[in-house]
Amino acid sequence: MWLLLTLSLAASSVFAQTAPAPSLKVGDSALLFSLPAVNEDVALRQVARGSVALSDYTGVSPGFPARAVVVTFSDGKASAQWQMLSRLQKKYQNKGVRFIIIVADEIDIATLSNAVASAKLDVPLLHDRYGIVAGRYGVKAMPMTFVVDGDGYVDAIGVAKDNLEIGLDSILADLTQ
Repeated sequence: MWLLLTLSLAASSVFAQTAPAPSLKVGDSALLFSLPAVNEDVALRQVARGSVALSDYTGVSPGFPARAVVVTFSDGKASAQWQMLSRLQKKYQNKGVRFIIIVADEIDIATLSNAVASAKLDVPLLHDRYGIVAGRYGVKAMPMTFVVDGDGYVDAIGVAKDNLEIGLDSILADLTQ
C-alpha cells in the first residue's frame, strides 16, 4: 500500500512536468480547480469549507458569485507579494472581486503554514504541491496572474511582475466600473 501511494505521488509530480500546457488566451474558459487552503480560517469565511474551487466564485452556478477572480500563482517565499494581494482584496472585496493565491511549490506544509501565519492574509492561499494546476494553466515563471470574470472566462493573463499591484489595480478598476 505504501509503495503504491509513493508511486502515485511520484507519477503526479512527473505528470505536472510533462503534461502539455494549454495555450490559454484572453476570452477562453478558465480551467477549473479545487485545492486545499493552507489558511483554512480564511477559506471557511469565504466558501464555508477548507478547500477553494474556482467554481465557488465563477461559472454557471457559483455559491459565492464574484464579478472577477484574481488567481495568482506564486512560490512559497513571496510573502510581500501575498500581502500586496491581501491589500487589493480589501480594496476590491465590496466590488465583487475575489483573490486566490496558489503556491505551486514542493515546500513542506509546516514551512508554508508558518509563512502564511506570519503574513496574516485575508486571501485564501492554496497549496498545489506537485504543480498540477500550475501545469494545466501553463505557468512557466512566477508570479503569474490570471483574472477570470464572473462567468468563468479569462479576462487578463500574466500581469507584469515588476508592477503587479499597479497592473492589477488598473485592470480591476476597469472591470468594476
